[in-house]
Amino acid sequence: MDTYDFLNIPDSCFIGNTIYKKLFYENADLSTRDKSLFTDTVSKITWLYCLKPETINIPAYKDEMRDYPEIEVIEVLVHKDYKLKRIAEIIMRTIPYPMLLIFKLEDKRQFYVAHQRINQSDSSKNTIEEFIATEWLDSDSALFAKLDIKQMRFTNFYALYSDIVDAISIYNLSAIMPTDENITGIEARELSAQIEDIEQEIASLRAKLKKESQFNRKMELNIKIKKLEQDRKGILGEIYER
Repeated sequence: MDTYDFLNIPDSCFIGNTIYKKLFYENADLSTRDKSLFTDTVSKITWLYCLKPETINIPAYKDEMRDYPEIEVIEVLVHKDYKLKRIAEIIMRTIPYPMLLIFKLEDKRQFYVAHQRINQSDSSKNTIEEFIATEWLDSDSALFAKLDIKQMRFTNFYALYSDIVDAISIYNLSAIMPTDENITGIEARELSAQIEDIEQEIASLRAKLKKESQFNRKMELNIKIKKLEQDRKGILGEIYER
């Protein structure tokens, strides 16, 4: 899959320009480590699409918390899968618009989205909310059919971007448990967060168990792990082997 036809974005929104790393070096106040991260990991950044009132029939959105005058679609070609969340954060802070950020590694893609709100102490900056990211996706992923923007709300850019975020959130949940068509993006994010918290706690307890030498303490840790596994089973409906 070499194109982004699945997004169904009108040609009037196409940009196709390279965004040079120099933009981030000069405007993002990067540390030496972050500059090295960009140099060593990022091959090319392309501004694929710009959705704004002049290019698509969708109005801007603004209230006391949010300012969504447009939506960007940006592709980042990478040499390797390394600290992509940090790279996403740098890009989103430097280009302060809601965006669908697409990392590409060979023939796989990974999506990052995050709602933004106006920084109350500095209106020239945005505060990035929770990052929602997929795993690496093959070209036949079921998610692509869910990202057709013409199946989403054109009420305003906040509504459209919310639908994009929700589609990715619901897909992420469907990858680990059965979902139905009535589940909302908010519910999907809440369930995913619960499962992630439980799995992180299980991993932490198992690491402690490996180091523990006292029998009674091992029993205690095992009981806690079993309890968390039951909690996870209650959310998933059944425990999936990973």
